[in-house]
Parts: sequence; structure tokens; C-alpha cells
Amino acid sequence: MQPTNWPEKNIVVTGASSGIGLRVAEMLTERGARVIALDRKPPPLALSRYIQVDLGDPDSIDAAVASLEEEPVHGLCNIAGVPETAGDETVYKVNYLGLKRLSGCLLPRMARGGAIVNLASTAGHMWHERANLLWELANIDDWNEAEAWIDAHSVMFEESYSKFKEALIVWTRAVASGWYMRHGIRMNAVSPGPVKTPIFDDFVSAFGMQNVDDILERTGRIALPDDIAAPVLFLLEDQSRWIVGVDLPTEGGLSASRFTSDMRERVHPVLP
Repeated sequence: MQPTNWPEKNIVVTGASSGIGLRVAEMLTERGARVIALDRKPPPLALSRYIQVDLGDPDSIDAAVASLEEEPVHGLCNIAGVPETAGDETVYKVNYLGLKRLSGCLLPRMARGGAIVNLASTAGHMWHERANLLWELANIDDWNEAEAWIDAHSVMFEESYSKFKEALIVWTRAVASGWYMRHGIRMNAVSPGPVKTPIFDDFVSAFGMQNVDDILERTGRIALPDDIAAPVLFLLEDQSRWIVGVDLPTEGGLSASRFTSDMRERVHPVLP
């Protein structure tokens, strides 16, 4: 199996100015890829190009895509996101609607064999419970129509960060196979738990220190950007070419630990 030829790749990375997005951009640059950063503020490192964008504004997204040069895009890392403390409207626009719009606008520009990686979250692990509802939203492409749908479904504002990570996972699964078959573009998601980034304190504020303490007890530490950036790069690589529509948990065994605890409560313990 041939390794990925990174120096020939043009990779778009959102959220490249800090946290996981910054580490993804750094690692891609170290491998020789041409990184195009899309963010509200410039990243603190030299990249091939920086384009200012507000992912909560469809016009800003369209302008950013229009400003890209004609060369093909080989990868898109949708890393940018905001915590619940930013407000419900900003959460659903940036974390969901903006991500969808950027991906759809870039799709015709992407070279066959390219890949899209969406940063979801373990906060969206309950998507199965609302799969039918979120399927409806996943199939609405128009921004204004999607906003109207969201406004009409109050459940989406109950812990909005979690709900729109659920929605992102469902959308990724809903369209991945079709995009792969029609366009030759693979799309997958990566779902970390809490990560030590500039918005970590916002996570603690939204989900509570008790939840963070539980994660620390089950995994031993909080994730670092490196822990998440490496799986993102793997899903971009040619070696992952048969992985399509997957939500990859990257949370240090958190869900496995909770599964074990749950099973021990339900059945006679047989595990050490």
C-alpha cells in the first residue's frame, strides 16, 4: 500500500487558529501538504493560505469558497466549532449549518479520492435516540429552511451543543455513501471527549465538573490536541480509502469503561 503523497495535496482546515484545528494544520504542514486555513482570525503559523470566514454566515462561506484558486481540493477538515456558552443560535450555525454549507460548496471542487473529516463529539453519542428526527434535518439543504425547522423543534435547544453534534453525526452518515458513490469523496467523523484546548473551560461550564471528574477517573487524563489530530490525518490518508461514513470515537476508552460499569450493574460481575 502506497503512503499518502502529502506534498501534492491541498487541504482546507477550518478552525486552524487554535486547538485541534491548529494541531491538524501543523501536522499537515510538517508532512508537506499545502494547507488553506479558514477561520475568523489568522493562525499563528505560516500556511499556504489564510481566508477569513465566519462559518455562521452563509454569505461569508460562499465568498470564502469563491476566493479559492482553481486548483483542486484534496481534503477538508471541518474542525471549527463553538461551545454552548456561545449561545444556541451561534452553536447551530457554526457547528452544523455552516459546516454543511462549506462541505457542499467545496464538494464540486474536490478531486476524486479526496476526503472530508468532521469533528463531532462524544456529546453526540445519543444520536440513535433521535435518528428519525435528525434524518429530517439532514435532508434539508437550504439554510433558511433548515433554520425554520430548527426553530420549530424545541428539543434541539435542550443542551444545544450535544444536539447539534448528534445532528452532525447523523448528517455525516446520511450523505457519506452517496457522496462516495457519486463523487469519489469519502466523509467520516471523529468524536473526541473533552480536549485541553482554549474552549476546555467552556466545556466544564456547560457539562459540569462532575462529568469531567468522571472522565478523568475512567481515562486517566484529558485528551490533548495531538490525540485527536492524528486520527483526523489518518482519515484523510489514502490508507483509509475503504472507510466511509464512520463516526470514530477518540476518547481514551471512555465509552468502553462506561459499558463495563453498566454491565457489572446489570449482571453478576465476571470481569476483574
